Amino acid sequence: MLDGGDLMGKRNKNDQHQTRFLCEVTGDFGYDGIGLGEADLNYGLDFLKEMIQKYDLPYTSANVVDRKTGELILPEYLVVEKNGIKFGLVSVLGTRHKIITMTNTDSGLEVKDPVTTLRDVLPRMRKEVDTIVLLGHLGQGDTDTVVREVKGIDICIMGHTHRILKSERIVEDTIFLAAPHEGRYAGRADLFIDDTNGKVMAVEVELTSLDEAVEDEPEMALRVEGYKASFEEYKLAKRAAFPRDLGSEKESYLGSRSCKGCHEDTWAAYTESSHSNATSSIRAKGQAKEPECILCHTTGYRYKNGYAEERPFNQLSNVQCEACHGYGTEHARDGKWLAQAQDSCVTCHDKENSPEFDYATYWEKIKH
Repeated sequence: MLDGGDLMGKRNKNDQHQTRFLCEVTGDFGYDGIGLGEADLNYGLDFLKEMIQKYDLPYTSANVVDRKTGELILPEYLVVEKNGIKFGLVSVLGTRHKIITMTNTDSGLEVKDPVTTLRDVLPRMRKEVDTIVLLGHLGQGDTDTVVREVKGIDICIMGHTHRILKSERIVEDTIFLAAPHEGRYAGRADLFIDDTNGKVMAVEVELTSLDEAVEDEPEMALRVEGYKASFEEYKLAKRAAFPRDLGSEKESYLGSRSCKGCHEDTWAAYTESSHSNATSSIRAKGQAKEPECILCHTTGYRYKNGYAEERPFNQLSNVQCEACHGYGTEHARDGKWLAQAQDSCVTCHDKENSPEFDYATYWEKIKH
């Protein structure tokens, strides 16, 4: 049983919670090899290694290394014996696929050239195995290129593609198999192998769509329903930690554009600051629905009539003027608004989120 990678979910905490359950179940399936996809590092290398160790997930990667040490982060290849045939499982990640973790755009990892990597590793593998299987997380175009340039690949499981191969495809003596995506299909290949040299002589391919026509396995269905209930509890607990219990129902946020009429220069300075794009920065990391992130990247999230996903409160995205100065309907002209804004900085720029915060230094970035 093989998989071409990208088992992990999107870069947000809800998906990370679901990914833990998915890894648990996948571990029970008894996979022989899983290729590394860039999404498998969405939550960082430590998380991936935790899942591998906890659920015995057989990940492999021959071309992703720690940039500082130059060491591979996963086993270079795996050897699996089935019916007297030794299969060598090797995986490479395409250099076009960016590794971005949930908290950092620079993962500290480097993806080596797949062709150079395979030309080095395949001869060493051939000394140990009969049949070489590539778990190529490359996409269709780059997979074709790699297979044409690297000789000695018997079977290629094609990852990072939405293309479904309902029958075998042969390229340069390599058999291509693909059953993407998101676990919606299961592919089966019956191989006819020459047991004297491990070469694949013929193959029959069957692809099954895991749709409503396939009955749920009763025990698994119970596990899924149980998880769904725990997931709802998890989401409710997250929201409950950030109740909308501040401010007053009588007051309203007017939005930064309402400030422009009297404070045009100040408004222009604001639009050039990072505050004006604060929500975009967490959206890029998949955090735009996480309460602890929304709290400091929108306006008035914990305040009555503050930011919410529904209209018109969703217009209070980003750190607008009132996030620092307070409700627009409480506009003060006696200097209180300035003092209030200065005091509000440390609400978000605390030791955990902004350990190097210094008011004088940071003020230069947004002064108005």
